[in-house]
Amino acid sequence: MKVLFTMMIAFGVAFNTMAAGDRPADVPVSLRKVDQSKVQLLYGAVPGGQITVKIYDEANFLVKTDRINSKNAFAKYYDFSQLKPGSYTIQVEEGLNKVEKLAVNFTAEVSNAPLVYSKLEKADNNAYKLLVNSLLPSNLSVLVFENDKLIYEEKVNGVNGFQKLYKLKGINPSSKVEFFVKTEDGFSQLMATK
Repeated sequence: MKVLFTMMIAFGVAFNTMAAGDRPADVPVSLRKVDQSKVQLLYGAVPGGQITVKIYDEANFLVKTDRINSKNAFAKYYDFSQLKPGSYTIQVEEGLNKVEKLAVNFTAEVSNAPLVYSKLEKADNNAYKLLVNSLLPSNLSVLVFENDKLIYEEKVNGVNGFQKLYKLKGINPSSKVEFFVKTEDGFSQLMATK
């Protein structure tokens, strides 16, 4: 009876450790330093609940907590340029599970180059899905060209995340369609789909 009771306690401790333990193997999550003062979080799965990102300084003092409620996979950037130089630890949690952890060291030298991610996908017929994600809010211009001729222009002010489905009418399906994205802080990219 004593052995059975001991085994039940051991099983309970092991189950509790698994429930509040490290990242499940099937959650594709990554943290990476992408610049002298920036870290990118890529969460490649649909979260099973609230995601909590905690940032600690080198004295293990909690500097920032970010709670993310998302119904889709997502990417997010964290800017450390406003914090004093030093070592920081970023920890990502989903519920009680530690999903990812990264220790980084930031120096006083900061790059002024804009960090923007953009992607263009062709949906169906003449529909195109544009995704733009920038680290800092910026004014954004989107120009659409058909066979090197400007057919559409749009300006969006003060955004750091932008997603839109463009349904272009009167476009020949065999035309070369290109999207040019630029921000006021110097980023520009020309994108085309096949």
